[in-house]
Amino acid sequence: MKKKTGFIIGGSVLCFVFAAILGGAIYLVDYAVGGEDGTLCYESHSFVISKEMAKKKKHPQDIQAEKEKSVAYPKLKKYTEKVSIKSFDGLNLNGLYAEQKEMPSHNYALVVHGYRAEPRDMCTYAVHFLDKGWNVLLPGQRGHGWSEGSFVDMGTFACRDMVDWCRFIVEKDPEARILLYGVSMGAATVMMASGLELPSNVVAAVEDCGYTSVWDQFVYRLKYEFHLPVHPILDVASLLCKVKNGYSFRDGSSVRSLARAKIPMLFIHGDKDDYVPYEMLEKNFNAKSGEKEMLVVKNAIHATASFVDPELYYGRVDSFVDKWF
Repeated sequence: MKKKTGFIIGGSVLCFVFAAILGGAIYLVDYAVGGEDGTLCYESHSFVISKEMAKKKKHPQDIQAEKEKSVAYPKLKKYTEKVSIKSFDGLNLNGLYAEQKEMPSHNYALVVHGYRAEPRDMCTYAVHFLDKGWNVLLPGQRGHGWSEGSFVDMGTFACRDMVDWCRFIVEKDPEARILLYGVSMGAATVMMASGLELPSNVVAAVEDCGYTSVWDQFVYRLKYEFHLPVHPILDVASLLCKVKNGYSFRDGSSVRSLARAKIPMLFIHGDKDDYVPYEMLEKNFNAKSGEKEMLVVKNAIHATASFVDPELYYGRVDSFVDKWF
């Protein structure tokens, strides 16, 4: 009787543990890679700094970034038009496109936004290239509310979308010379794209605070944000994501793609970044062979390097870009 009771208790405990792991994995997949519902911000004419930002107690660097975006966005919006392409798997992808009309240029910056962000969040970078006399294309990444997509793929599929956006530019201008430029998840998307068969028009790339791989980033966030053990929760979540969305967390890797990359690349990271850890910079940099440069911005947190020290940041970006264009 005691053995039977012990068996029942043991079985109940195992069932509870299994249910907890499965429930945690389901929550993680929904929380981390669930698609955005949609937004009208792409069509708005202002970049509003809401009171919600103060409630979220954002870092002063984040506040400064939002203020500078509020100044840059109206200028970008003035020159942009909506453009669209069809992805390799049939999704409608939208973007903002700004073309130099008075003094046509063959230089194009393809500027890619990050996780849970929007093309307009890249307005300061875009305006910098507009002021240089370049054309600018800002794609809305799949699953982020404007372009179609029911989930966020962390660059795993979106890297192939970048190839299609490059082809979109080349169809407009066969003499185009293209720079890939991404921040955060956008940087990972750019790095993953760098290892694909890109049009010969793609000349170079800049990545700012991108992660080494989807798996590595989730491992870090699971420990840092949720204080939970990686195994077996992340393993189960990765399997669920594979079944539900068609990719596992191990599929998207900047490091693997960089090993195949042939274009020159500038790697940037803030040394106080605790969202995509600063240590990932060196791993990404070392994975890339051939022409490459590195910039570390002191005291910059995640995705704020250009706002913390704009003179250093854009000085190095322009120096790198002018070398290849």
